[in-house]
Amino acid sequence: MKLAIAIITMNRAQQLKEAIESCFRSKLPDDTEFVVIDNASTDNTQAVVEDLFHASPYHLYYEKLNDNLGVGKGRNYAFSKASAEYVYFLDDDAYIDITHNQDFFINAIKILDENDIIKTLTTQIFDLLWDKNRVEIDGPLYKEGLYKCYRFCGGSHFLRSSFFKGSDPYFPNKYGLEEIFPSLRVAEEGGINAFAPSLNVIHNPKVNKWSSGNKELLVTEIVSKYAIKSIIYPVLTIPVLYFAFLARSIKVLNIKFIIQAHKKIKDLKNNVETKRIKNSTVYKLFKDFGFSVF
Repeated sequence: MKLAIAIITMNRAQQLKEAIESCFRSKLPDDTEFVVIDNASTDNTQAVVEDLFHASPYHLYYEKLNDNLGVGKGRNYAFSKASAEYVYFLDDDAYIDITHNQDFFINAIKILDENDIIKTLTTQIFDLLWDKNRVEIDGPLYKEGLYKCYRFCGGSHFLRSSFFKGSDPYFPNKYGLEEIFPSLRVAEEGGINAFAPSLNVIHNPKVNKWSSGNKELLVTEIVSKYAIKSIIYPVLTIPVLYFAFLARSIKVLNIKFIIQAHKKIKDLKNNVETKRIKNSTVYKLFKDFGFSVF
């Protein structure tokens, strides 16, 4: 297979239908497969998927799990079921911007085919609730139309399967920031995480989890970012990571918050096997992306 389109989903049958149909309306290689992992939905997701692929020319792997694996583990499971050269992950509440991007997949594959050094490729995501793009150019120009990025965007991205073969690409978080680890792995091994602003996806969430009153989600993201980096970055950088953690959390900082962060670090160390990246990798990232890498 040339391309696998992987979607993990839970109780979003109609949005999933919109996501898959947008892929069908795009130009796809003949050797395309779909991998749909159902995180224990209780709605009519299975019926919707079966109906969509009843007369489809594309191979489908669908599995309904007994338990919700969450995002990181769910994506790892989907990746293990894909057999294609490139795996594209799309959020189940997003869809391809067909109006401007009918060649979305063809253009992405061309980029990957012509640039072996690119191991992950992030697309732009326009969020209908935010009324703006979710991804900003934060790194140097790699070549025309392509920029280096510190980490790829989880909601819409391509993985080069050969690079991640034989391992779980994503950090096994229940939710959020699972893309930090594979992005750092790419940098550690001399590859590039690339961003193509011309490839556009529409994000259409039904609930705005990032509303101004959702302090808990903000805390979870700040804590998770610090905790994950603390077990992956070199020991020498931990003081800098802690300073960045405090700077990001200044508006919500309290003793419970700090305890939560260190508890999460302990849990991760006990449950996740990984090795630290080199000091030289952090230096290279800092040159390209500045203090945002911390």
